[in-house]
Amino acid sequence: MKKYLFLLILTVILILPTYNLADASENSSELYYDLSVDSFDLQPEGFNGFFNKYFISTHTPHHNGYDRIYNSTDSQIIEGKFQYGDIRKDLEGEWVSIYLWSFSDEEPTWTQIGREKTDSDGRISYTISEDLRLGNGLHLIKLHVEGDATFANMFINVIDQGEKFVVFDIDGTLTTDDFESVKEYADEFFSETYRAEMYTSANEVVDYYVEQGYSIIYLTARPYWLSEVSQRWLIDNSFPHGTLHTYPGASFTEDAAGYKENYLSDVLNSGGMIDFAYGNALTDIEAYFSVGLNRDRIFIIGENAGIEGTTPVNNYPDHLMTLIEN
Repeated sequence: MKKYLFLLILTVILILPTYNLADASENSSELYYDLSVDSFDLQPEGFNGFFNKYFISTHTPHHNGYDRIYNSTDSQIIEGKFQYGDIRKDLEGEWVSIYLWSFSDEEPTWTQIGREKTDSDGRISYTISEDLRLGNGLHLIKLHVEGDATFANMFINVIDQGEKFVVFDIDGTLTTDDFESVKEYADEFFSETYRAEMYTSANEVVDYYVEQGYSIIYLTARPYWLSEVSQRWLIDNSFPHGTLHTYPGASFTEDAAGYKENYLSDVLNSGGMIDFAYGNALTDIEAYFSVGLNRDRIFIIGENAGIEGTTPVNNYPDHLMTLIEN
C-alpha cells in the first residue's frame, strides 16, 4: 500500500509551484536532531555554478544526511543528498565540508574531517580515513554546504559488541496511521502547519527503553527524501535520540520486509543485538521474525495486533504501565 502513498505525494509535488520558504538553516532546531552542542556558525561562500547561484539559492533547502551504525572495524562512510525547492532540484557540483562532534570526547569541539563535491545526483559519499576512524560512541556529523551555509545533520554510532537495540517502525506504529506522513508532507506546500499525529504516549514508551539503557532504531520504509521530515517529526514530538534509517530508494519499497530484514541483519553483523521491535504491518512481523526475534518480543499495534502470536499493543499508555510493572 505504501507505494501508492508515494504516487500521491509525487502528484502533489508536480502540480504545485515552488515557493521561497524560510531558510532551513534559520530554524535548524526544528528540522534536525539537536543535542545542545556548541553553536555552528559559518558564513556562506557563494556557489560555483551560475544556475546554483541565481536559481537554487532562492529556494528552500532540503538536505538529508543518513545515520549509520558501525563497529570499530567497519569502513565508516558518510553519505548525504542535497536538494532545493518543492520539486527537490539536486545541488550539483558544489562543495560540502564535513564536520565532526564526538560526544565521547572529554572536551568535544567541531572539527573538519573532510570535504566532498556533490555529484550529478546531488550526493556525496565520503569514507573516513584510517587515521581519523571514529571510536566507540555517538558522533554528530554536520554536512555544511559551503555555498549558502545550509546543512544536514547525521549521526554515526560506533557500537560495542552486544549493544542492545529496540526497533520502532514509524508510520502506523508511532503515528496513528500510514497516511500521516502523506498529510504532513502535502501540507508543507500550503501552510506548513500540519504535523503527523502521534499515538498518545508513544514517545514515553521509547523514553522508557532509553532509561533502561537501550539504544533506539527508528526504521521506516519512507524513501530517503523524507529523512528531513522524519527527523523534524521526531524532534517536534519529543522522541529521544535514535538512529533513523530510511529506505535508500526514491519511492516506497515494494519489499518492505526484505529491506528491513537486510538492515537489521547488518546491525546484527556489526555486533548489535535486537531485543524488542515494534510495528503495525505484516511486513514488520515478517522482518522481525526473519532476524530471529521471538513472538513475545514483537509488539504490534493497530489492526494486526496479536497476529501470528505477536504481543498486541492496544494503546501505549496501558502498554507502558505493563512494561513498568514487569
